[in-house]
Amino acid sequence: MEMIPVTTSDRFYDEAEALMEQAFPPEERRPRTEQREYADHNPLFRPNVLVEDGQFAGLLNYWQLEGFIYAEHLATLPSLRGKGLGQRVMEKLINDSSLPIVLEVEPPTDELKQRRIGFYRRCGFTLWEHRTYMQPPYSAQLPSIPLRLMVHGQLSEEQDFDHVCREIYTNVYGCTAEEAGHYLKQE
Repeated sequence: MEMIPVTTSDRFYDEAEALMEQAFPPEERRPRTEQREYADHNPLFRPNVLVEDGQFAGLLNYWQLEGFIYAEHLATLPSLRGKGLGQRVMEKLINDSSLPIVLEVEPPTDELKQRRIGFYRRCGFTLWEHRTYMQPPYSAQLPSIPLRLMVHGQLSEEQDFDHVCREIYTNVYGCTAEEAGHYLKQE
């Protein structure tokens, strides 16, 4: 499996975009125009395609933020799910990074959400269980979503939660400092 950085002009970008729109509802992804702008011009944003035996297999989008990597989206083709590709991708990201990795998950309210959390736990992530993280909306007409953060590496929920949230809120979601403070108060 290869993890290849891409821009909108690259070979597998259109397939990654289609998978992104299939795998994530609108409230969990930014509008296509903004996603393309970030892919081509935002130096903190790292869109990647996953290639298995020369064929498109999935995507991993992450952000290089201050003190950590934020893994925003991971998706594999439906035909490849359950075959270990997701775990290999996370292992590669962990092994290639000297920084802690943070990602969002839905609270464990049903079996599917519990299985997702279990997947990331098997990859070495810890669920920050004591504070709810509010995902700002990707666009004005969408709601914010109460989620949880999971972390791989040396970050502490007690000491680092506010910093992690502010970095994600301002760099990924484009919040002002005031808006970031508002979301932190909702937790």
